[in-house]
Amino acid sequence: MRIPYLKSLRILTILLAVLLTVVSIAGAFFPGTYERDSASMAAQGMGQDLVDLFLGVPLLLVSFFYMAKGSRIASLLYAGTLFYIMYSFIIYCFGVFFNQLFLLYCATLALSLYSFILVMSGLRQMDVANWFDRAPVRGVSIYIFFVALVFYTLWLKAVIPAIWSDSIPAEVSDYNLPVNPVHVIDLAFALPGLILGSVLLWRQKGLGYVIASVSLVFMVLLTVALAAMVIVLVNRQISEDLTVALVFGVLSITSLVVVFLLFRRIRPR
Repeated sequence: MRIPYLKSLRILTILLAVLLTVVSIAGAFFPGTYERDSASMAAQGMGQDLVDLFLGVPLLLVSFFYMAKGSRIASLLYAGTLFYIMYSFIIYCFGVFFNQLFLLYCATLALSLYSFILVMSGLRQMDVANWFDRAPVRGVSIYIFFVALVFYTLWLKAVIPAIWSDSIPAEVSDYNLPVNPVHVIDLAFALPGLILGSVLLWRQKGLGYVIASVSLVFMVLLTVALAAMVIVLVNRQISEDLTVALVFGVLSITSLVVVFLLFRRIRPR
């Protein structure tokens, strides 16, 4: 059985790939794109654009191609890639100073959002739990929960002292923003979603398998992008510490290993 809404997803995916390619090329190779942003934000934007261009776009197209042929693994890769793009472009729309790509940012966010809704709706119509044969659900569940706690700790460590002292976190003031959109997305949506997926997977619920799979693919892509951001910061001499990039690199490799251990237990169609 193939994912429903395939024709609509094909159109949305092609449009999304085109727009993502355009905005990524502009951000990565045209310095004026982020001229209104701080030097740090501009460098991070460039790092993410490079990852989106050379990893995000190919993975989006390849995963859709094999999903259309009926691959179960590809359908989960596709959903996770869409979630990563949607997450990223919420930040582009709310965290990047207004520039000539604003409407393209909004369109990219819209395409990834509605594609994600369609593919998740399709996956919910399938018995995804029965795709897996003796999957290491407890270990994967613990890992996802652990990652969520790590990021909760990082963000709350910055936010709570600022609230207590009636000041503004450095992650906000350094970029001259009203709030950090990453804090909002993670604390309100992404991290609670990881914990929900972890709990549902622990209980071996069908939705838990879907959320956990999407979360793991998302974590691989996000940590690669975060590592790239730090590398660009160091390359531009805005930062001298590559330690954070190494941490994100290790987290990315670890997540990739967990993805492999989970997906290798998916039965062929």
